[in-house]
Amino acid sequence: MEYCIRNLNDPDVPVPGENLTALQELWASPDPYCYNDDLFVKAVKQCLSWHIAKNDFYRDWMSRNNFTVEDVKDINDIAKIPFLHANFYKTHVTKTTEDKDIAITLTSSGTTGQKSQMFFDRWTIFASDKSADMEASRLGMITDEPTNFLLYSYEPAEGVNVGTLRTRQMMRRYAKEQGLEYALKYTGKGHEFDLFGCIDALLRFEKEGLPVRLLGFPAFLYFTLEKMKDMGYPPLKLNPRSLVMMGGGWKGFVDKQLSPAEFRAYIKERLGLDETCCHESYGAVEHGVAYMDCNNHHFHVPTYSRVLIRDVKTLEVLPYGEPGFLNVISPINTGVPVVSLLLGDLAILHEGKTCGCGLETPWFEILGRAGTTKNRSCAIAAAELLRK
Repeated sequence: MEYCIRNLNDPDVPVPGENLTALQELWASPDPYCYNDDLFVKAVKQCLSWHIAKNDFYRDWMSRNNFTVEDVKDINDIAKIPFLHANFYKTHVTKTTEDKDIAITLTSSGTTGQKSQMFFDRWTIFASDKSADMEASRLGMITDEPTNFLLYSYEPAEGVNVGTLRTRQMMRRYAKEQGLEYALKYTGKGHEFDLFGCIDALLRFEKEGLPVRLLGFPAFLYFTLEKMKDMGYPPLKLNPRSLVMMGGGWKGFVDKQLSPAEFRAYIKERLGLDETCCHESYGAVEHGVAYMDCNNHHFHVPTYSRVLIRDVKTLEVLPYGEPGFLNVISPINTGVPVVSLLLGDLAILHEGKTCGCGLETPWFEILGRAGTTKNRSCAIAAAELLRK
């Protein structure tokens, strides 16, 4: 498959250290779904060595787990890397990057609650954006056609550094922007869900006839369309080259949640868009690698990362087809030590050949969030705005 990137990234962004060359080589891979296990292991070991040498906490964490970089001899050994839970970063601040080299700082939640605070140097930004750009290219999202955008996300404002905000802003680069509206409007004191503004935007965009891109939290789009139905509006007929890309989950509205298949059917009913126009993204500000579903709506694992599933009781690695905690491993972040990250999502990993879309790397399905917690995600923070 040929991937077309329109110079969306700075091609000259260097890795922050001379001993990180494998990272640069890994992200230069022309096909993000063609694995090179030896190169991935080399990049992971270089990233581990980088953090251990420069980060006192991480060095101590590795020592307490009796782990050395040389324990990773091949791809099967990446399971030995001591992981940290995503919740750790909500209560602790640790960084490897020096303050002068931090390009941006992003958080994982809204204005209240516990937040992960992640520090990105220029390389990590490049690597994260590159992974998203390659995914967008695969889905045919990159176009010069004039396009209207309705972002079901936060309107940018000074001091608002939510990770999902940057993700949605980045996706604006993939088409020639004609019009732009936000669902979560900044009021000067915080964000409020502008339900009727969203309705007006959808009606206007349908009339204009240009392709429309609806990006962000699925619950907000669902409640918009439900309100339009309650108000007596007939189903819309958006341009067939429109795209729906939802992400962030339904956390906070599990009682209203539709399955991905049900949501795609609902979009077809209310917006006239075929399911090929409806996609889903998955990610975490602590991780940085972008996952966008394939044409069969599965999250394949790109060459920049590997995924393990761990037993919820023993934390041992499980085989394909067994549900457990999602453990993502990647050398993407040189600013914060998150090489092996355990997430709070329950998932199942499948062999790539079972998908049938043409991609051969393993794919995972998200089953939901494990248990209940006081930790709040972007989706939960946003959901609270719907209840105001």
